[in-house]
Amino acid sequence: MSCGLPRNLDADADADADADATLPSITIPPAAQAYRRGSLWQKGRGERLIELAGVRRGELVLDLGCGTGGLTQQLAELVGPGGRVVGIDPDEARIALAQDTAVAPNLEFRVGTAETLGEIARNRPVDLVFSNFVFHWIRDKRAVLRRLRGLLHPAGRIVVQCVSSLPALVGALSRLADPSGERILRDFAFEDAAALAHHVEGAGLQLLRLEEQQGTHVYPTLDALLTWWRATTHDRFDPRAIEPAALARFAEQHGEGGAFLVHETFCWFEARIPPAHAWGRRG
Repeated sequence: MSCGLPRNLDADADADADADATLPSITIPPAAQAYRRGSLWQKGRGERLIELAGVRRGELVLDLGCGTGGLTQQLAELVGPGGRVVGIDPDEARIALAQDTAVAPNLEFRVGTAETLGEIARNRPVDLVFSNFVFHWIRDKRAVLRRLRGLLHPAGRIVVQCVSSLPALVGALSRLADPSGERILRDFAFEDAAALAHHVEGAGLQLLRLEEQQGTHVYPTLDALLTWWRATTHDRFDPRAIEPAALARFAEQHGEGGAFLVHETFCWFEARIPPAHAWGRRG
């Protein structure tokens, strides 16, 4: 799930389909393929976050919740041959797709979660933790931030972008797919800017920047909206569970000229180890 204004979704899907035709033979569940195509506008917001992060050559970067690896590959280009980027995601299908399309020698993808990060910083501390639209799935954000703090170089930083609240359209759609809709909504852990700041400070980090913004992404058809939400939720949202009549009413109530607009509030922040603590770690 993410924010931002999409590019031409149909054109992007066609281009992605052409790219798929050249890939080696690999069994990738449709949800992973759909996620890659449907998250192109999410990638645009992530590219802006990369700019804000100020990635430097030679750095060790952790991409937490890397998905199918599009942004991770951009990070690998920025750190150069002297740097290294590790992408982590709990979805095996997305990691398989990321590994299948990775070309940079300084890039590694692993199946894992925020709870399984210890080995990444075994040989050297992490310079940058990057996470694009993942933290709204994490319930105990403070514990995860503490864990990430333990991986950081004294001068390292954490840069995160996430959704702050449930978009009304997504909530209405999810509740149609009972019981899966209700279960999906319970999986989210949305928190606003003030709560995020509290977690950052509670994890022993210094908050450098925090911004809350609004964004809208557009789906040209109902099928496009359903495909995106199913892929985003790892197949937990199943549109086949929705009665056709209920789906027709939803389209009539929420469609705008045949398109569907998802309005979101999202935050991004940058944090680091407080300087006094960082010097203590050096010593």
